[in-house]
Amino acid sequence: MPRIPFHKMVAACRFLPAKGTKWLAGAAFAALMWGGNPCVSEAALLDHATTNYLTHCGGCHGIEGASPRTFVPLLRDHVGTFDCSAEGRAYLVRVPGVSMSLIRDDQELADVMNFVLFRLGRSSTPAAAKPFTAEEVHTLRAQPLTTTDLLKLRAEVLSRAAAQCPR
Repeated sequence: MPRIPFHKMVAACRFLPAKGTKWLAGAAFAALMWGGNPCVSEAALLDHATTNYLTHCGGCHGIEGASPRTFVPLLRDHVGTFDCSAEGRAYLVRVPGVSMSLIRDDQELADVMNFVLFRLGRSSTPAAAKPFTAEEVHTLRAQPLTTTDLLKLRAEVLSRAAAQCPR
């Protein structure tokens, strides 16, 4: 089944028949029965990493990695830049929301970080980027960041990582 962007899936799910158009509800039910509703069929395709991201990260970072303009960083098409340096890569796992995540299994957290890096980071992720491993996550989350100014540290780390990105 083709992947449907979430915003299009939501738009398709918003259709509600108006009063006096019961036949449309019947047609919608028939489409459901024949698998024509993207709201139902697409939900079954979510893997565990995606579900964990949506459950533990998507509330703040946005379900597609696009958070509102606040102190919460935008992930989509940006987060991959951190992987241009060892410091930036480590930062991604050491931030409090990751290092202290309720996802306690290191492999599950590595899978979420790979979802973030490769699926949300998309073109910002360097071609040579390697997937996070459970061992790497275990080591890095044991060294959480202790700064009181995360915004400043993030900007500094990102600047240094961006300077090392291949052009």
